Amino acid sequence: MTKASRRIQTMLVLIAAALMAGVSIPAKAEEPVRAKIGIQIVSGDRVMKAKSRDRLRAGDMLRIYVHPEHSCYVYVIHSDQETATLLNTVEQRVQGATLVMPSLHQYYEVDGKSPLESFTIICSPRELIEMKGMLEEGQADHAKWAAVEEDLTERSRIDLSQDSNDRPFAIAGNVRGAVDSGSMAGDPFSSSMQIFSGRSLLVKHYAFQVR
Repeated sequence: MTKASRRIQTMLVLIAAALMAGVSIPAKAEEPVRAKIGIQIVSGDRVMKAKSRDRLRAGDMLRIYVHPEHSCYVYVIHSDQETATLLNTVEQRVQGATLVMPSLHQYYEVDGKSPLESFTIICSPRELIEMKGMLEEGQADHAKWAAVEEDLTERSRIDLSQDSNDRPFAIAGNVRGAVDSGSMAGDPFSSSMQIFSGRSLLVKHYAFQVR
């Protein structure tokens, strides 16, 4: 028996003994899911970056930016506390690109009919079966969506005692929007986007009070 064979045999014996003794063998930690995410607000002459909780006025305009670090399925959901709507009704897997919604030349406009508007951006390396119904129907009752969102958010939570792995990453590649594609070089907002992280998927929620 060669030395290499003896080493492998010894390792197998040790692993078997550890399992019999009830000792857990640590698994390789799953890489966090990270993305640069931002919502641009245009209110009159002012252009600003949205906070997680913010205020809007009727007539304000919004544009959503999502740039995953690695290839991800991206879901963008809007809710007015009555109905939740999947804004990208065609399932989108984004790789090496920035998803801009509705596009680099368009905005969503706040109509002021609801006192609270919320947006949830989800990035996942795998398809989410929880989103299948919304992908097929386009909309869901807010209460039904809230339960799904809560479950996904809980799954995405990172243990704060662990390394957040919050290293920077560069935005490169194309823009992928609902209408057009092109370069991000002429859009200064992209450089101000913050990095967010999740455990097995990433969930970022924005809530806006409308006056």
